[in-house]
Amino acid sequence: MASMYEMLMDLPLFKGVGKDQISYFLEKTNIDFLNYSDSATVVDCGDPVKMIKFVISGRVRIIHPLDSASISVEEIAGFGRVLGAERLFGITTGYPYRVEALGKTSVMEFSKEQYVNLLHSDRIYILNFFNYLSLRAQRPVEAMMHYSHDDIRSRLCVLISMLTDPGSAGLAINATDEALAGYCGKTREEVSAWKGAAQEAGLITVSEGCIRIRSRMEFLDV
Repeated sequence: MASMYEMLMDLPLFKGVGKDQISYFLEKTNIDFLNYSDSATVVDCGDPVKMIKFVISGRVRIIHPLDSASISVEEIAGFGRVLGAERLFGITTGYPYRVEALGKTSVMEFSKEQYVNLLHSDRIYILNFFNYLSLRAQRPVEAMMHYSHDDIRSRLCVLISMLTDPGSAGLAINATDEALAGYCGKTREEVSAWKGAAQEAGLITVSEGCIRIRSRMEFLDV
C-alpha cells in the first residue's frame, strides 16, 4: 500500500515535489479526509469553492449540466482527480458540476488559504498550478479550432473535449433527441440517423435519453 508521501507525490498538483517539501506540507497544513458512500454527493453544482479537493480512493461521477440546452455530460474519474482548483480564484467561484461518489470514495481536502501558503513555499507548486490552469484555459480554443465542422459529431466533440479530462472514463451525454437537435442545429430525424450510424461504427452505445462514448480518444479523432 502506498505511503502518504507516495500518494501525495502522485497527485497532479504535487508532481516533482520531494519528500522534504511533502514533510513541510504535512506539518503546516490542516488536511481533512472525507469518506463517502455510494451515490453520496461530494459537491453540488453552484457550491462555493472554499477547499481544494483530491480523489484519493474510489471513483466519482462528475456531471456537467448545460441547463439552457437541457443536456448534461458525465465522466467518471478516480485517484488524483482535482476538484475545484480552477475555481479558487476569479469572478466565478462556484462548482460548475455535480460530483457523486461511485462506491466507497475518499477525498482529501484543505483550504484555499492553505493552498496559497503552499504556493508561496516552493516554485514547483506554482509551476504545477500554472500548468493545470493553462491546460484548462486552452481547451476552448483548441476545441473550436479542431471541431468547427457543421455536423453533429463535431458539436458533441466540443462538449467532450471542453468539459471532460483525457483520463476520464464512462463518458455519456444525457439528452433527448429534441434537445440534441436544438443544440446541434439539426432535425430530430438527423439526430436519430446519426446515432444509428455512430452506434453501427462502434463509437457509441445508445439508450433512452443517453449516448455513451465508448472511447474518448476515438470519438474525438475527427
